[in-house]
Amino acid sequence: MDGVELVYDYFEDRAHASSLIRQRRPAALGLLGILVGAASLYVAHALAGRTSFPFGWPGLALALLWHTAMNFGATAVLHLILELGGARGDARALFVHIGLSELVWVSAVPLVLVCQAVFPNPAWSLRLVFFFVGLWSLSYKARGIRDEYGISGGRAWLTLGLPYLAAILVVLLMAFLATLGWVLAALRSWG
Repeated sequence: MDGVELVYDYFEDRAHASSLIRQRRPAALGLLGILVGAASLYVAHALAGRTSFPFGWPGLALALLWHTAMNFGATAVLHLILELGGARGDARALFVHIGLSELVWVSAVPLVLVCQAVFPNPAWSLRLVFFFVGLWSLSYKARGIRDEYGISGGRAWLTLGLPYLAAILVVLLMAFLATLGWVLAALRSWG
C-alpha cells in the first residue's frame, strides 16, 4: 500500500480509503499525519503572531509532542465512549483517521499568508481561517468515526463533541466552586 495513494484516497475516495484503513491500520501514517498537521498549525500560528509555544525548534518540538499526546488521548477517549455506547470498531484504525484528518491544517499556512497580504488588519480574517480549517478537520474526524464504527453522522458528531462538553462542564464547575468559596469567605468576614 502506497501512503501517498492512501492520503489521496482519504480526501477523494472515502469508501476505498476507509476499507484500506480498516484492513491495514497504518498507524505510522496516522502519526505522520498528526506530525505534519501539528507542524503546519504551529507555523500558521507563528505567521499569525499567535504562538502558544516559543518560536523555534524547542517550541516546534513541544507543539509536536503536545498534539501527538492530545490525539492519542482523543483516540482513546473517543474509542471508549463508542465502545461503551455499543459501537464496535478498531482504535488503531480510528487513530489513523484522526491522524489523517489533521492534514487539513496544511492549508492554514497559505490561507494565513493570503489574509496577511490582502487585509490591512487581518485579525478577524485570521480567526475565521483557524475556525473554518478547525471545523474542516473536525468534519473529517466525524467522518472517520462514522466510517470506522458504522454509526450515523449525528451520533459521530455527538461523540466527537462529548469530550469538549465534559471539559466545559468541568471548567464551569470549577468557576462555580471558586465563586462559592469567594462568596462564603466574604460572608464570614462580614459576620
